[in-house]
Amino acid sequence: MNTNFTLEDSLQLLANNYHKILRINLTEDSHTELKMYAEERSTQKGYSEKISEWLKQFALTGQVDSRDCDMYLKFTDINNIKSHFEQSDERMRFRYRRNTNGEFKWVVMEIMKSSEYQKDNQIVILYIQDVHDAYVKELEHNKELEFYCNYDTMTGLANFYSYRSFCNSFAASLCEKTVGVMFGDLNRLKYVNDTEGHEAGNHYIRTFADKLKKFFWDWNCYRVSGDEFIVIYSGEDEDSFYQRAKAFEELIKSDNVPTASIGYAYGITNELETVTTIAEQMMYADKQEFYENFPQFKRAIAEENFKKEMDELVKVLTDSYEALLLIDLELDEYRIMKKSETSIAENETERGVYSLRNMYFSRTYVASEYQKLREEVGQVENLKKRLLEEDHISCAYQLINGEWREAVFWRMEVSAGEVSKVIYYSQDLDASMAKRMEQRQEMSDEFRMIAGLREEYSMIGIIDLETENVHMKDVFSQELRVFKEVEDISYKAGTELIAENVIVPEEREDFIRNLQLDKIVEALKEKELLSYFNHVLRDDGSMACYRFNFCYEQNNQSKIVLAIKDITDIVEWAHGK
Repeated sequence: MNTNFTLEDSLQLLANNYHKILRINLTEDSHTELKMYAEERSTQKGYSEKISEWLKQFALTGQVDSRDCDMYLKFTDINNIKSHFEQSDERMRFRYRRNTNGEFKWVVMEIMKSSEYQKDNQIVILYIQDVHDAYVKELEHNKELEFYCNYDTMTGLANFYSYRSFCNSFAASLCEKTVGVMFGDLNRLKYVNDTEGHEAGNHYIRTFADKLKKFFWDWNCYRVSGDEFIVIYSGEDEDSFYQRAKAFEELIKSDNVPTASIGYAYGITNELETVTTIAEQMMYADKQEFYENFPQFKRAIAEENFKKEMDELVKVLTDSYEALLLIDLELDEYRIMKKSETSIAENETERGVYSLRNMYFSRTYVASEYQKLREEVGQVENLKKRLLEEDHISCAYQLINGEWREAVFWRMEVSAGEVSKVIYYSQDLDASMAKRMEQRQEMSDEFRMIAGLREEYSMIGIIDLETENVHMKDVFSQELRVFKEVEDISYKAGTELIAENVIVPEEREDFIRNLQLDKIVEALKEKELLSYFNHVLRDDGSMACYRFNFCYEQNNQSKIVLAIKDITDIVEWAHGK
């Protein structure tokens, strides 16, 4: 089978898909029609035996849409076609609009080398295919994609992508320009969604967007997030910007409840975001004023956030604690999230809500000596006062069965300078913790005393005469840093540690002898305060003078307080240094 037949036979199989199929000899400037409608041979449509003339006249007689004519003439120029195929085997392709039965429709002209093509006999095949319907759909699809890429479908405003593109083009000029930015953030959108439904929320968004479009029709308007909008004025008139922005702000605030909080700024820059940031800060100031005027909406948001936090917290805590309450001091109520028979009154059900005025911590199971303590800690005024200073307060109490339990009130939220929300939980204490809690009350005086000493002394320790151990409370001095990681140490080992690491060598022997515990106890029978003075070496090689004070803990003869103080400044002053 020869080559010519194979090519023509193949083209016949494809002919139904094409308007026109031509075999063109570029070398001789001639053509053979393999498929063509009869009316195409009309001289009124530019027909000629010379292919170069025919292609040219086809356009000049109005058969090609004027919008595509220049490109068509360049593409079909025979010298252009020759040059292309002399350098490449790739087919040529051009899409244009041609007159088809009185209507311009999209077609594709493709030209490719024939298998007969030789340098001295340049044979190519030209075919034209109707792509109008498919291409129109493609164009519509591309327009739709472009819209989705650049515009917010709900409001019709430009979207965040468009805003970023504008910022980039603004900066690309590399020169400073005047620009004004208005930043709007919708008020109470979440409230509308939660109380009226998301369709009402969508209507709320569209209504505000329509106001923007109507008021700023000649400016660039963007919806950059769910409830945030930006308007950009790139004109040169600063007064016009502020007048229009102020007028819009007044329009919004004329509503009973302002739809949005507004901020605006004007500047000269090539970084649009710098002006946007200032406008956003102004918006936040306006938002704060909105919440001051309409606190109920801030309250609604806070309630929702608090509920979410509490739900998460409940998931974590319910398996660990005997009881869990969520207390709202502002609303004068508490919610029971978990209860046990020894923690909450029998008439209070789990997940119930009750008034704080009727708040009842079950007395039935609490040992009588701890009932008053437990109730005093949980008094509303006490909670408000103490939790403003501390993040939590707790008390340990004993049940009538001898078990120990701890009640904790934890500050969750402060509103207008007062504690507004508190979480309460109670937990059983293990044996070792219960023992420590049993001692907590008797140690309270000790802690109050030590709190008053902390600012004056370099180290504070408590000597337990029963165990002859020292419990370190606070260590502030660099020279005494060896005790920073020590919680408990025997008194004898502690004095030896001080002698070895702190006291000057010539005084070490006397220091250990004078500070023997039995001598300290004997001396305190006659004195309320016992003091010893010794010299110590500092890290920089200088010498300091320390006073070692001993006294009984208040109302407790079984414990002695050891407080070490650096008195070097006093000694030097006394010696006139």
